[in-house]
Amino acid sequence: MDDPKPNIVISGAGPAGAVTAYLLARAGVRTTLIERHEDFSREFRGELLMPSGLEPLHQIGLWEDFEKVGQVEIDRFRAFINKKPFLSPIMNASGAPRRSPRWVSQPQLLEMLVSKASAFPSFTFLRGTRVRNLLRKDDQVTGITTDTHGDIHASLVIGCDGRSSIVRARSGIEAKADKLPMDIVWLKLRCQPSGVTNALHFYIGQGRLVLVAPTYDGCVQVGFIIAKGSFKSLRKLGTRKLIDLIAGYVDLDVADALLKVEAAEVQPFLLSTVADLVDSWSQPGLLLLGDAAHTMSPVGGQGLNIAIRDAVVAANHLIPAMRQPTNSGQLLEICRVIEKERLTEIKTIQASQAKAPKIMLSQSLGMKAVFAVLQKIGGGREIEASSDPAFAQFLSGVTAVHLQPDV
Repeated sequence: MDDPKPNIVISGAGPAGAVTAYLLARAGVRTTLIERHEDFSREFRGELLMPSGLEPLHQIGLWEDFEKVGQVEIDRFRAFINKKPFLSPIMNASGAPRRSPRWVSQPQLLEMLVSKASAFPSFTFLRGTRVRNLLRKDDQVTGITTDTHGDIHASLVIGCDGRSSIVRARSGIEAKADKLPMDIVWLKLRCQPSGVTNALHFYIGQGRLVLVAPTYDGCVQVGFIIAKGSFKSLRKLGTRKLIDLIAGYVDLDVADALLKVEAAEVQPFLLSTVADLVDSWSQPGLLLLGDAAHTMSPVGGQGLNIAIRDAVVAANHLIPAMRQPTNSGQLLEICRVIEKERLTEIKTIQASQAKAPKIMLSQSLGMKAVFAVLQKIGGGREIEASSDPAFAQFLSGVTAVHLQPDV
């Protein structure tokens, strides 16, 4: 029998889960958000919000709250080839609001979202709770089993629990993975070179790719892209020599700052890169969103933005359905519509992400010659990022995502 008072359970209070929960609760839909951690005070990587993720936050009425979150406004990218300036895409030459990327504090962002959702009586947040399994009846998901709150029944379970999704694993839904030739070593360093204050630096060449980004607390996040499986040999170097090695791939100003860092304070973190896409986002009574449905490569800083956009599209379709009697078959069809609407952007971005490392990490003589020519042509010149097709889809998204007025 269909639940006369529909309710939704969301596993995972990351960006996809937190935004979806906020929108559902605001609309009066009974929503339970489950997060396995007690809080968000852990280190995140790749905390880049592009205009494609910023605009939805404005549309859903959270812009003023978002601006109180720790963040750095990025006004340009600076790309280097073999440590020499290549191009400098300018982010917001027009001065339009919400058009500059932000490197944000993801813990603060998530706390803000669940705090705002908690203002609605239809919202329940269970911290420190793990999903153990899915409840089923007659081949339909009817809820979840948790470690601390027992069984929780739901009209719909939404898995937003990331690349290692327990909801996806328990559902039996399969994913097709793309083989990525890289991993990333992340280091947070207590320094901030002057040229990095409001800019993201990308260093290409010598078979390496390095990202240097400013953080709101006066540090820099350094992403050192390495060949997959090669971290074991780097770890043997020790942190000091690893930082010195990275300094050899960046420009002199940044290198000088890195070499002065106190290595004892640094804890390198290996992120094994994954990119995959499930064969179906839904089953009767179940929907997957964010990395649980399509783990994004770190290339282009898309994960946070794609998750928010998934949430907005899901809310556009789910909220009207929850406001009227909707049987399980109709709800499954709505979930399939959400997947169909999002697939064009997901597949396009993932295809672009897959190409970049194969080119940038190449050490072939042909690519070395191409890099040399490109560096001379670019010469560090400034361009308007949004006018360049190569940057535009990463900045603004591939498809239009707008919160519907009645949601």
